[in-house]
Amino acid sequence: MAASAVPEPARPADPAGRKPPAAPFDTAPARAALQRLLPRHADQFRLTPQKRAAGTADRFRVTGSPGRIQVAGTSPAAMLTGVNWYLKYVCQAHISWAGQQLDLPAKLPAPKAPLERTTKLVHRFALNDTHDGYTAPYADWAHWERTIDVLALHGVNEVLVTPGSEAVYHRVLKDFGYSDAEARAWLPAPTHQPWWLLQNMSGYGGPVSKELLAKRTDLGRRIAGRLRSLGMHPVLPGYFGTVPDGFVKRNPGAKVVPQGTWSGLKRPDWLDPRTPVFAKVARSFYRHQKDVFGTVRHFKMDLLHEGGDPGDVPVPAAAKAVEKAMLAAHKDAVWVILGWQENPRRDLLDAVDHQHLLIVDGLSDLDTVKDREKDWGGVPYAFGTIPNFGGRTTIGAKTHMWAERFTKWRDKKGSKLAGTAYMAEAAERDPAAFELFSELAWRDDAVDRTAWFDGYADARYGGKDAKARAAFAALRESAYEISSKDGRPHDSIFAARPSLSARSGTHYATHTPAFDLARFDTAFAALLGVRPALRNSDAYRLDLTDLARQALANRSWQLIPQLQDAYKRKDLDAFRKLARLWLQLMRLSEEMTGAHRHFLLGPWLEAAKRMGTGDKEKAQLEHSARALITTWADRPTADGGKLANYANRDWHGLIGDFHLPQWQRYLDELEDALAGNRKPKSFDWYAIEEPWTRERKSYPLRPTTDAYRTAQKVHQVLAKAPYQGRVVVAAEPSAMEPGGATTLTATLHNVSGLRDTGRVDFALSGLDAQDRGPVSLPSIPAGGKGDVDWRVAAPAEPLTSPLKPMPYELTVSYGPKGETPVSAVQSGTLFVAGPLDEELRTATTNEAVFGQLDGRFAIDGAGADLWKATAEFGTVYRAGALRAGGSVTVKVTEQSASGPWARAGIAVRNSLETAGSPGFVNLSVTPENGVALSWDTDGDGTLDRYERVTGVKAPVTLRLSREAGGAFKGEYSTDDGATWRPVATATVPGAAAAQDAGLHMSAANGGSGTRGRAEFSDWRTD
Repeated sequence: MAASAVPEPARPADPAGRKPPAAPFDTAPARAALQRLLPRHADQFRLTPQKRAAGTADRFRVTGSPGRIQVAGTSPAAMLTGVNWYLKYVCQAHISWAGQQLDLPAKLPAPKAPLERTTKLVHRFALNDTHDGYTAPYADWAHWERTIDVLALHGVNEVLVTPGSEAVYHRVLKDFGYSDAEARAWLPAPTHQPWWLLQNMSGYGGPVSKELLAKRTDLGRRIAGRLRSLGMHPVLPGYFGTVPDGFVKRNPGAKVVPQGTWSGLKRPDWLDPRTPVFAKVARSFYRHQKDVFGTVRHFKMDLLHEGGDPGDVPVPAAAKAVEKAMLAAHKDAVWVILGWQENPRRDLLDAVDHQHLLIVDGLSDLDTVKDREKDWGGVPYAFGTIPNFGGRTTIGAKTHMWAERFTKWRDKKGSKLAGTAYMAEAAERDPAAFELFSELAWRDDAVDRTAWFDGYADARYGGKDAKARAAFAALRESAYEISSKDGRPHDSIFAARPSLSARSGTHYATHTPAFDLARFDTAFAALLGVRPALRNSDAYRLDLTDLARQALANRSWQLIPQLQDAYKRKDLDAFRKLARLWLQLMRLSEEMTGAHRHFLLGPWLEAAKRMGTGDKEKAQLEHSARALITTWADRPTADGGKLANYANRDWHGLIGDFHLPQWQRYLDELEDALAGNRKPKSFDWYAIEEPWTRERKSYPLRPTTDAYRTAQKVHQVLAKAPYQGRVVVAAEPSAMEPGGATTLTATLHNVSGLRDTGRVDFALSGLDAQDRGPVSLPSIPAGGKGDVDWRVAAPAEPLTSPLKPMPYELTVSYGPKGETPVSAVQSGTLFVAGPLDEELRTATTNEAVFGQLDGRFAIDGAGADLWKATAEFGTVYRAGALRAGGSVTVKVTEQSASGPWARAGIAVRNSLETAGSPGFVNLSVTPENGVALSWDTDGDGTLDRYERVTGVKAPVTLRLSREAGGAFKGEYSTDDGATWRPVATATVPGAAAAQDAGLHMSAANGGSGTRGRAEFSDWRTD
């Protein structure tokens, strides 16, 4: 008998002949999902509907006997969640959106004890506004059916649905004076529709054909219908005012606010929500939306997304009008808003009914986020995360923050935590992160990550294995405890536009490694050691491919600064060796990613071609699919908008045909330039990239190599690869007075977790060191470090400048044990510094050194940036020196061009030595961006706004005044104070009555490590 034909147990007849009470819902949709997910075992499950208990949102209970598993739940989806817990924690099996392992016995085992979970959280939200673009813009119903099943298994009950929304807008526009062709021309290709729905752009990759519109409309209907059948809720885009060009001419009484551009693309206009025309358009929108999708309750929309301009429209009044239109169409509607950076604005939240609001927080796991009840005035919110940008093939999440914070935030007095929200910009990545996060809502106590990852390893591969557990223990301590400031894992520099200064695969990414690379290596090595019986599952092959790919990508972070250093030193031999290793690892990454379908370019492009009707549309859709993962769109977006390679992906085919040829061409040119003692020619990367987006070459749809054998090859190559060290030099004290001394310590970190080094030899030259000969260490263990010290003396003669440099060169000869060693040369500088006046204090987050000579000052330091969450600068200051009515003046006499936004000037803060201290203001000159006044607008201690005057460089005199009313005024003078010109005036909340004030600099090197220097004179505080 077919499993789908097995009936549910009949209810016993009532002795009095009365009909039994109707079931609260139909179990058939859950039964159908089981048939899809577990076709050989679906008939062993008995499904029983339950009513929700008071004070709970959902629950499930799993009991039964061998071969007869009883699953009770409060919805079809809750039942499937129960099945998933049973598979993981009883059967040691695993289903995910990235690999599965279902080595189940013919007769399913009974739970040893009832498996029961309850959640009080009404909202378990999933997917990001950008999901439909970055994950599967051309997905068919089979793909979405699987996605929905997996989401139901993981306890999700609210799913953002954007396919089909183009049909709603298409119909609305025809109601308001646009032809069918005009409306379809305004709609972007599905790859780019998320950003159109966010009001960032329109039209790119279009026009959308009638056939494609019909396909997407049908897909959206089916998605919404399936979600409802499982007791889940589709969350649809709401209407907040996006209209095309020409709307006012066609609709008298309409008022629009032009929105300028977003990343080089023209933004659609914003229709003033306060107008009668808006109300009319909104009625049309919600009417057509209901016709396409049926009745829904949840509507996702964010006013003025990422730089939107309200013009003269008061945002609170606009929000009230948007809410009014939504509630007029759906009286019980919930407005879902993304918590991201400054969104949502507090004045917006205060203007609308909190009972109809839900904030899905994308930043619950960031260190800078502390109190969402305070931030949002008591609006209900879902504890959420955005662990992935752009669908990048990176592993990692802040699982330690989820474990530490979730239950505390949920259970604290006055908590407004009402749900969870998993919002990766592209799904189907990183199954372990999704698995852990999805369990939060169903657990009473905080997750014990050690035990959890052990259990995950057992379920993922089908049995307890010491090596599998060791692999996930290493991942728990590295990739799943990431330390990046933006909360996201690092990407692959192999997938960056070629540049020796690249410190990430794309501009909008973390610029330093997010976790311990050597510890990650040990996870990869351990996974290779899993016993053969557990290596046969799709889950194991996917994970092994992913870890090997990531281990290779991690080496790009290790090698790129060494390539840059070798080129700067004009060391042709070292550069040639490093370049050949770089290209070898890229070729190996191309081979490794061919081992699993999940990392193939072919299926991504094939889905686009299948969605098209006719060769012209197939080519059009394939182009949009190629562009999204490379140039993103056209030149203004790729170059000016800095979105090139935003969806940074290590994919078979993409590495080999797109990224590798670029790096080969670039490194060959640099090598030839070194050999010829000439400047290298520059490259117009967009001109090189764009033709690839127009190609029609087909790529494999199935794996091209064996995962295990190829991963072994990766291990062998990485274990033997040279240049696996990172040299760090530190001096204590960091600067010397004339005639003084310091201890210089050189440390070699073995960043390979796969092999010990052989003998390590250190040699220091250029300094008056007590030990000038080579110093050796017998070996440094995998992932370990070793150091040596020298005592260095400074000359005793008087200084002529505040900081006197003492350059040196350090050579380290090392290599993996048993391999030929290589030499790494690092140039550095120690400083002889004039002592600071006793009343002056210093603070540094950029390894700065300070010097003073009479009335002249100098600061030499590094620093990635001084903007928003990144505050890397050095300052010499006077404590509590600035009050209302006072001012600080200084002349910046010299400034290094360490970065276009390198800063030197005046810094003011309540406490300059305390990170996150409020009242933060600085007035700085930059090498390429003029003089800028930057300040903290919301009191969180980070600089988030600036005004500038361009065309000004050092030398320049700066003056920052604190006016009697509390505002800060920045001015500059190019004639030593004879004439002052304004930069800007700022109001800075949280400024103390007396603030620290002083001089500061940041190299703003973007993470390259480059140091810069600034020199000052005529510093006074009035």
